Amino acid sequence: MFSEKTKDSFSKYFRLIYANSPALLSQVYKIRYDVFCTELELEKGCPVDIEKDQFDAYSYHYLLHHKSSNRYAGTIRMVLPPKDEPELPIPIEKFCIDAIDRSIIDISKLPRGSFGEVSRLAVPAVFRKRAGEAGKPYIIPSEKAFCENPLERRHFPHIAIGLYLAVASLAMFKQLDYIFVMIEPRLAKALNRAGLHFEQMGEVVEYHGQRAPFFITPDLLNNHLKPDLKTLYQETFNQIREDMLSSEQLIRSAG
Repeated sequence: MFSEKTKDSFSKYFRLIYANSPALLSQVYKIRYDVFCTELELEKGCPVDIEKDQFDAYSYHYLLHHKSSNRYAGTIRMVLPPKDEPELPIPIEKFCIDAIDRSIIDISKLPRGSFGEVSRLAVPAVFRKRAGEAGKPYIIPSEKAFCENPLERRHFPHIAIGLYLAVASLAMFKQLDYIFVMIEPRLAKALNRAGLHFEQMGEVVEYHGQRAPFFITPDLLNNHLKPDLKTLYQETFNQIREDMLSSEQLIRSAG
């Protein structure tokens, strides 16, 4: 899937952006609106160009910028409730808790602040449409995508992986023990092939399609990440760390 050359090309064509300003967050919500409300019709009653929910208030958001087109190729978030507000749930606790096999993991027994949930992966249709991909909020584009450069188009299927590396890097920086996600087993298999090894922790249920609960830990990430992705992951982690330290510095200065 990836190679050292692919990593260099991916960095050449795409740039990860920490969406921590009103202007950037508006782009996050617009992409989600276009994908989840307009295209897939999974969410109803949202204001025009804004798909957001209660979890966004305590989430970290990322965008992937496609340099040559100056468009955003996707977005993802990490829901991370503050340690001192145990009443704030992650989405899987609110909507899919019965899908989890508690003999594998019992979220209620985990310390708050030791886990987060990845959700709202959304890739605009222009970056992913091809036969058989209708109804999916993510990847895998075709040769008919808008981009005229076939070398760039070849990297479009890696958009999801690039975004998942961002939240994996954030989890490592925040020293989380677990990342949870409700995804289709098909996507989990694609991520696993890249070395983002998610373990299933419950049955497939109907939740915006057929999805199942999965988790990943630092050990699973470190033990399974493919060698040809490690350089991209390290670059991503370094950027996430720099973004987080800069953000924390600004908060301290403002205080």
